[in-house]
Amino acid sequence: MKYIACIFLKEGITEKQPSPMGGVDYHTLSSGLEYIENYLRKDIKDFLVFVSTDNKSIDYACENGLIKNFIKAAKEKFKDDVVIHADVGLSPYSKDGHSTVIEKGEINYEKSYELASRLALALAGAGADYVAPCLSLHEQVEVLRKALDSAGYKSTKIHAYSSKFSSALYGPYRETIQSPLKAQDKKAYQTDYANPEEALNQIKMDETQGANIVMVKPAMIYLDIVYRARQLTRLPLSVYHVSGEYSMIKEACKTGMLDENETFDEVHAAFNRCAVDYVIGYAPDHFIRWNKNKPKS
Repeated sequence: MKYIACIFLKEGITEKQPSPMGGVDYHTLSSGLEYIENYLRKDIKDFLVFVSTDNKSIDYACENGLIKNFIKAAKEKFKDDVVIHADVGLSPYSKDGHSTVIEKGEINYEKSYELASRLALALAGAGADYVAPCLSLHEQVEVLRKALDSAGYKSTKIHAYSSKFSSALYGPYRETIQSPLKAQDKKAYQTDYANPEEALNQIKMDETQGANIVMVKPAMIYLDIVYRARQLTRLPLSVYHVSGEYSMIKEACKTGMLDENETFDEVHAAFNRCAVDYVIGYAPDHFIRWNKNKPKS
């Protein structure tokens, strides 16, 4: 089981600074490269990259956005030693905080796919190894695969947010990327947490459409879905230990009610029991310590 460490870039800052999530920093281009270099030494080579920006424009992101420039710099500096997973979500660039384009209360599928494809092509062109579509739309993998192939990016892989549930546990992330929901919720297009069959069916659909990695998100309180997903697909399976799950642990540990090391050990062991291939999260140091000390099978 490998770890994919999240990196939050922030436009407009000149040095690394704390984010709203405890233990998670905002990075400049240079401090983000230092972050990667530090964890490459610790044998973590996969990173999922996000951006916090006041420029709510896909055009800007594709032309001169920090995330694009950072991916290019990281691949030039570390080459194949680093694996960059680039988040292809619309919410960091939308004024309403939605992952899709909402017009008059309805999803505009054509425009949503168009913007996601443009962003994916820009990040693939910068050198991303994986693009990670998270629109929660059923054909997102197929649309991006066709767009990548048509533009000559056949080697760029897709890490799909496949079973992405409509959850209350994304709040700290939304605050960190400066993208709070300002209108209706996302229940119209994210998976109902009471409907496991829809979530599992989306994994099968994404596999058929050309995904290279499929994901379950959230993870910690969705282990039944994770286990069933593992039985369902032979593709690499990732779980996203999301911001709310992470923050609940951090806050409880601040009070002394929980032991931080023991709690993260238990969480990572649970994912390992489900035989997942990747854990995405905000606690790489805890994973490294757990991985070093876990019992040998």
